[in-house]
Amino acid sequence: MSSPANRGYLLLRRGGVLWGVDNAVVSGLTRQGVGYRIDIGIDIGAAPLSADEILCVVDSLRVQPASAALRRFWPGVAAGVAGLAVHGEQPLVIVDPKRPPQLLWLAPEAEGEGTDGER
Repeated sequence: MSSPANRGYLLLRRGGVLWGVDNAVVSGLTRQGVGYRIDIGIDIGAAPLSADEILCVVDSLRVQPASAALRRFWPGVAAGVAGLAVHGEQPLVIVDPKRPPQLLWLAPEAEGEGTDGER
């Protein structure tokens, strides 16, 4: 859940899924080609994330814990899920910023895009 000190959630779309990232941990947002790079400012060496679309920042969400069924049916993603919520009648997945799902990781070849043009 969001506290008054929290800066809300950055909502994004990646792989057809709506995701929410605690905006307090977002240290940078950069457009890269047709997508976006999201830098996470956590001192654990978190890799940058990738988004197909940035939607908005919402002040708060009612976050519910993820169930065991999520881990069973979406095993590659569920480990990086901090919870589930609904925004504008759309379900969304709240990202655990300390270990985001691999589906959100920025592809290594995308990290160099837009810098020197050589790849």
